Amino acid sequence: MSGDEAEVEEETQDTSQRARLAIALAATLLLAVIIGTVLATRGSDETSATPTGTCFVTWNDDPVAPRQDGIHAYVAHGYRQTLVARIDRDGLIVEDPDDELPPDDPDARCAVIFASPQVDEEPDFGVRVFAENVRGEDSGWTGLALAEGTQLEDIERLQAEAVAVSNALLASNGLLTED
Repeated sequence: MSGDEAEVEEETQDTSQRARLAIALAATLLLAVIIGTVLATRGSDETSATPTGTCFVTWNDDPVAPRQDGIHAYVAHGYRQTLVARIDRDGLIVEDPDDELPPDDPDARCAVIFASPQVDEEPDFGVRVFAENVRGEDSGWTGLALAEGTQLEDIERLQAEAVAVSNALLASNGLLTED
């Protein structure tokens, strides 16, 4: 074998080795991307847990609220993040640490506050409360403005507060899930 032939054979081996190295590197990168994608999205197919607590259950079990108000809030208003809390007669959020109060307690009734940095174009819709004598029934969900005549500024404040402290997500079917 002459020197030229040995040199050509060596170059061919170098080229072949570089090609194998490039393929191995590409395969390693592809594997890393696949693993990263799986880790980043794992659990995304899991549904959120159904929250417990009087106010969550009262909303989700209501025959009208999720199917009418919840779906409307999701579709027409684009709401997703929600604060489920209790509010007093003055429209201030109150704590119920034991979660033992009835949902329509006048001093701490259940509220579903759709989080928004600005008041809704349908002001009565931004905050829903559980109240007695709604729609001719014993009790149910209605707008805070209808139930109490609450001022627009107070509804706007509650919706803005809910942005930072939301504890639920509104699903497309109108039900509330854990945030």
